[in-house]
Amino acid sequence: MRSLTRRWAPAKTIAARDRQHRLLRWATLLERNPHQIIGLLSPSWAGGDARGAMVDRPSAIDVAWSDVVLRVMGLAGRSRGEAKSFFGLSDAELDRIAAGSWRCPVRPAWQVAVRIRNVECPRLENRIVGSVVALLLVICAISYWIF
Repeated sequence: MRSLTRRWAPAKTIAARDRQHRLLRWATLLERNPHQIIGLLSPSWAGGDARGAMVDRPSAIDVAWSDVVLRVMGLAGRSRGEAKSFFGLSDAELDRIAAGSWRCPVRPAWQVAVRIRNVECPRLENRIVGSVVALLLVICAISYWIF
């Protein structure tokens, strides 16, 4: 139970406005070159802290580190822990943004930016999921009624 609590709890509490500003800056950096291929990190549950990107490509954290503004704001390094604490993310949120799998070790920068924006403000994504579920229920009801 402690590991689940640790996984979903933010690494460091920062003001919501600062967190939002930092995440939006990160997403904007990735959107500047949307077709750049970003190397994904191994998930935190797989001992991802010790290992870097799964392929020889810059990771999303490397893109954030290359920005002088984020470094001046306090981004102290390229590690998973530094990114977690600077952006105020939990392990699960960082995995959602920057982790991959052996089947998908890379992702275009625009997809990573979309994931950052969904972590920053999940309302739109929740509405989309809710709409899809409602549509599926309606389709099932109509097919049940017809057949």
